[in-house]
Amino acid sequence: MHLIYRLYPLAIVATLAGGATWLEIATRDTSPPGVKPTAQTVDYVVSNVSIRAFSAEGTLAYTLDSPSLTHYQSTDITQFEKPELHLFKPDQRVSVNADKGEVAPKGKQVDLTGSVLVTREAPGTAPMRLNTRALTIWPEEQRAESKVSVVMTQGTSRAVANYFSADNVFGVLHLTGKVKIQFQR
Repeated sequence: MHLIYRLYPLAIVATLAGGATWLEIATRDTSPPGVKPTAQTVDYVVSNVSIRAFSAEGTLAYTLDSPSLTHYQSTDITQFEKPELHLFKPDQRVSVNADKGEVAPKGKQVDLTGSVLVTREAPGTAPMRLNTRALTIWPEEQRAESKVSVVMTQGTSRAVANYFSADNVFGVLHLTGKVKIQFQR
């Protein structure tokens, strides 16, 4: 029994050494000497992307279509050309189109740029549209914001603002900066 207690520290050291060796091999750079991945090292490119996601109940939750997707190895950033996102909920449909889209690692943040158009359609109301040149979305938090001017329209009503933020969880929408609203009844 005393032999086991004497070998116990040796077993721990051997396990740590093995783990360190495995970690070094697993993270070893396999690039040829002198070639290091950069922020612009392309990992893969996909053409004509069409992604479909379903809810736990089996209904279509969203679709994402893009003519081109590029993933960068060292930054884990994914860029989309002309992304078209369609979200489906029982009481509404939301469509998001942009010239370019960039998804941060693990999908935590989505940056849309160029001509960004968000359209929300719900039964019994006119579609609501948001136009801007840049929109950042945090999908997990259900938040969005634009730090450049936005134009929102619904029917004949129109709002223009320097900044925009929305929190879908709390149902809050903020228009800030120079805000001009034309509301028609």
